[in-house]
Amino acid sequence: MLITLFLLVSIIQPFIRKLKAVNGLAWLPLIALLTTIGLIPAYGVRPETLPFFIYSLVLSGAAVSRFVRGGGRDRDFRGEPRFIFAIPLLIVLAAAAWTAFSFSPSKDTALSTRGVYTLQEGEYTIRIYTERDGRPSQRPLLVLLPPALGSLAAIDHVAAELRDSGFTVLTGERGGANPAALFRTLNAFSSGTSSARANARGRRLEDARKEDILFLLSWIRRNPQVNERTWLFDIACADTLFLAGYDAGGSALLLLEGLPLGRNIRGLIAIESPLWSSFRGNVPETSALTPGAPIEVIYYEGPPPEAGWFNSLRHGLGSWISGMGPQRITGLGRVPQISTPVLFLVSDRSREDVYYRRYRALLETFRSARSLAVLASADGAGPLDYSDFPVRYPLISALFPGRSNAPPRTIEAPAETAAVITNFALEILGEDSTLQSQPRPASFQIESRNQFVEPESRNSSEYHF
Repeated sequence: MLITLFLLVSIIQPFIRKLKAVNGLAWLPLIALLTTIGLIPAYGVRPETLPFFIYSLVLSGAAVSRFVRGGGRDRDFRGEPRFIFAIPLLIVLAAAAWTAFSFSPSKDTALSTRGVYTLQEGEYTIRIYTERDGRPSQRPLLVLLPPALGSLAAIDHVAAELRDSGFTVLTGERGGANPAALFRTLNAFSSGTSSARANARGRRLEDARKEDILFLLSWIRRNPQVNERTWLFDIACADTLFLAGYDAGGSALLLLEGLPLGRNIRGLIAIESPLWSSFRGNVPETSALTPGAPIEVIYYEGPPPEAGWFNSLRHGLGSWISGMGPQRITGLGRVPQISTPVLFLVSDRSREDVYYRRYRALLETFRSARSLAVLASADGAGPLDYSDFPVRYPLISALFPGRSNAPPRTIEAPAETAAVITNFALEILGEDSTLQSQPRPASFQIESRNQFVEPESRNSSEYHF
């Protein structure tokens, strides 16, 4: 409200006589800019205040420019905005204020502290959510990897809800969020199933998450000390381990499943995981457009010798120029055949045919699973809506929505996510577990496969979109 007031007064000052006589009001945009920056150490980076930041930055630059042109006098700035310019400035200010007020969090966004241990292990920050009442040493241990577009803060509410359901939850990240890599990460998510370059970036994200998983598993096996008198296996069961990961983390779990990660791993949870490593590109086009269809590769090597030197030169130049363009993803290779029970949480956009290509690898992995496999999607859930984004960053959640004909996700999204994960674990562990059964959220559509599936021919060879 203060930022809005500062910017509003600086715009309307030249048109109100009483305000025009007050010195120093032209510097209010600079005060608004400093106030916006001051929100960062107090509340963290707030995306909804970005329009305010840009707006106040532009007006502050204009104020400094007028001050310099006016000979360094604070009074009577030269070139003050005229009425015709004030109208669009007020419209833009109203839009910035609407964004800030409409998408401000309606729930406390401070990190949980109750029952939380925070540790630093090398370059990793590790948070452990637990309770010491009841049978703490019998609590299933759930390792939860944060989304690539967020950090540990992006899964704090989900982890707390899972803790309240009976898990001991361990989250970890290496080096924190990297703003410099934001563009590359967004490019991998938006084009990783169509562009070879973006796909390579997605594969690098998966490789980084594989390293994180292997490090955390080796750290857990050492039964580390979490405070002066408590060891990890005092608050978690060493023989009951679940692994969960968002986007690249979930993909890495599926890709690592064939390795001897440990017999105590009872289930995997992959949340909006695109499985970039299963896509391939730079291959000849084929006539096979459906899974399981015979693949007929048609090569075209160029014009015959009798075509003449001109046609040969034209073909060679055309091939060279086309090779310089961006390489495309043209098909799907082998997908993981999962033998461990697995839960897939995906956006409801996966139900639309137009998005089928993006979810092709994940859906094929679900269909070829060799153990219990559950596919769940919530009505209106976008790619980020199984995390804390609807609570902590409503604006970002709104920018990546679910289907347009479904209501948007609410602040209850973390609790609903935790409920589905908990019920999946109970399906595996049975009623003797310390977990508490949760009501199934009404908005979820769930498909389950609970039988051994022999490898199909389409998974032993490659096929095309």
